[in-house]
Amino acid sequence: MEKKFENLSQEEKTKAIEEVLKKDILPMLAFDGGYAEVIDVKDAQNNETHVFIRYGGACAACSSAGGATLFAIEETLRKRLDNDKIRVFPV
Repeated sequence: MEKKFENLSQEEKTKAIEEVLKKDILPMLAFDGGYAEVIDVKDAQNNETHVFIRYGGACAACSSAGGATLFAIEETLRKRLDNDKIRVFPV
């Protein structure tokens, strides 16, 4: 039985997030000439996990990066990791 996301160590959470980013998000961003990388993962109030990402390539200057793209990344992480308390912030 796999551990639930909220029960993972900080290192395990970061690894799980990076795996989803690599498999499900980066190919989508690369299609438009961009990428994103995880800068930090922190536990926050109310059992939330805050994920801080940095955009690069075409994503760095894209107006959608702070809106639709950010929402898509957050929703993908929430679904794939079965946790609705993941928040994503661009830095």
